[in-house]
Amino acid sequence: MLLGCLVTVSAVAGVLVWQGAGRKDEENQRHAESEGSSEQLLWNDEETTGTKEETTKAVTETKETVREARETTPAETEAREPVTEAPTLEARREPEAPEEEPEAPSEAPAAVSQVQTVNFQAENGLVWPALGNVIMEYSMDKTVYFPTLDQYKCNPAVLIQGEVGMPVNAAADAIVKVVGTDAEIGNYVTLDLGNGYELTYGQLADPQVNPGDYLEAGAQVGTLASPTKYYVVEGANLYLKMTKDGAPIDPLDFVDYAED
Repeated sequence: MLLGCLVTVSAVAGVLVWQGAGRKDEENQRHAESEGSSEQLLWNDEETTGTKEETTKAVTETKETVREARETTPAETEAREPVTEAPTLEARREPEAPEEEPEAPSEAPAAVSQVQTVNFQAENGLVWPALGNVIMEYSMDKTVYFPTLDQYKCNPAVLIQGEVGMPVNAAADAIVKVVGTDAEIGNYVTLDLGNGYELTYGQLADPQVNPGDYLEAGAQVGTLASPTKYYVVEGANLYLKMTKDGAPIDPLDFVDYAED
């Protein structure tokens, strides 16, 4: 009976030893697998760690850049990137054209001492201006008959008969004042004799003088033209009018002439 008990105990112990050995083998196998898994995990962690380190480094650099940008002073910002202001309205307008400089005046007038002057004196008289007789006298105190107009009216001038193309001369030293045209007396020239005296020559074909010209007595002023429609009946004639301070006077008071 004792022997049977020992055998039983031995059998149980063997079973336990076998089970323990089996368990230990299982634990060893699990440990080996665990080590393999750990190595795999460690390898995976190394790869992951490398990627994380790179990512972390990039993030850190980005943060540093952002922080530096925030901490940058306005002066540094202006120094790095100068601000370009929008052009003002005045800047956008096209520049105005520069003002033109006034043209330089023509030659300065001659000195006073060199300017020709005229000084008509009544006692000196007038030179007869054209070869011809008076066909109508000066008359401001009574009317005279005008054949072409067939009417009586006052006459502020004298009419000297002539021929077309006949020369007409200055009756005294004079300065040409006006050269113009009038419906009644045609082309005309007004001469300034000085001291308020003026002579007007009408019915001229081609005045040969210009305003400002100085003429000595006897110098040609122009030639006689065909009469205007106001003097057709009277025929070709020199219209000669004399004034003193603008008022008409009789030129025959200053000249002698002889009728044929």
